[in-house]
Amino acid sequence: MDVRQWGTPHPNWLIELLLHWEGRINAAPIMDVFNVTRQTAGKWLKAYQDETGNVLIYDAKDKAHHVQGALQPHYIRGAIDEYFDWRQLGLFPNRATMPVDKNGYITRISPPDRFASSSIILPLCTAIEQKTAVDCEYLSISSSNPQGRLIYPHTFVKASNRWHVRAYCEVRDTFLDFVLSRFQNVEYDGKPANYTQTDDVYWTTFVDILLAPDSRLNSQQKAIIEHDYGMTNGQLVLPTRAALVKYTLDDLQVKTKMLDANPQAQQLICVNYADIKPWLYD
Repeated sequence: MDVRQWGTPHPNWLIELLLHWEGRINAAPIMDVFNVTRQTAGKWLKAYQDETGNVLIYDAKDKAHHVQGALQPHYIRGAIDEYFDWRQLGLFPNRATMPVDKNGYITRISPPDRFASSSIILPLCTAIEQKTAVDCEYLSISSSNPQGRLIYPHTFVKASNRWHVRAYCEVRDTFLDFVLSRFQNVEYDGKPANYTQTDDVYWTTFVDILLAPDSRLNSQQKAIIEHDYGMTNGQLVLPTRAALVKYTLDDLQVKTKMLDANPQAQQLICVNYADIKPWLYD
């Protein structure tokens, strides 16, 4: 079944989403989302099993169903955004959230999906919820081999079209950003965190990024840019977490070290560089 054809939320999609990313499913989320009885939720779980061939085994201790063997997806894409959109916004795939076909009059560029194994995401989610650690192997740009480390994650972040997790790292003794696709292995550790989100100064500090049209543009060109971004008094104020300042500028293609030679290509400049420089990781 093509999820792009659904006009309303489909229970099989939710069942499969939670089985894939959380490794378990019971009647509770089905009852909550679709406002149905426990009996109906049970029938839907049985129907999902019959339709897909994915065998569900009930674990009385966990009070949930688990897939026997490897899950064979039929309804989900398996992209990270798909799961996080559900967790954060309760979004289901439907016509309103999918690009219109070539015969329509509205379209948009869809960035490529980002994928990560559920074996990476699940222990990170558990550690965030429990404020505990994970033991992981991570491949960084500066190293040719994965490095083992204990980290304490607190928030998933999407920036520059990729997902990372913000976490305290025992090896580096500081809070860092870890790109999800670079984890080689993640295992839940359970060690209570001594440093949590509230201790992450870069995360709890908010700064204003002040943007304006490139000063090399003429008055008419500046007016166009001001209108494009809804500026007030020739400036756009973006309150941003200090940890996300660089990502925000990158997403807007605002250069801070060296301006583009062509002001029409540069368009926007940061007018309070001195204020945000401490947060740029330079």
